[in-house]
Amino acid sequence: MRVLLDAYVRARTPEEAARSAGPDPQCLVPLLLEAARGVSDERRWDLVHALRVAGFTA
Repeated sequence: MRVLLDAYVRARTPEEAARSAGPDPQCLVPLLLEAARGVSDERRWDLVHALRVAGFTA
C-alpha cells in the first residue's frame, strides 16, 4: 500500500491528495503525510497546507 500512496502523492497535486482524505480523514491523513514525507519535505509541507485549507488538521 505504501508504494501506491507514494505514487499517488507524486502524481497528484497536494490539493487533490488532500481531497482524497475526505472519506476517512483519521486514517488517510497520517498515511498521506507519511507518503508525502517520503517524496520530499517540500511536498509534505504543501500537503499540510492543502489539508488545512480543506478543513483537515494535520
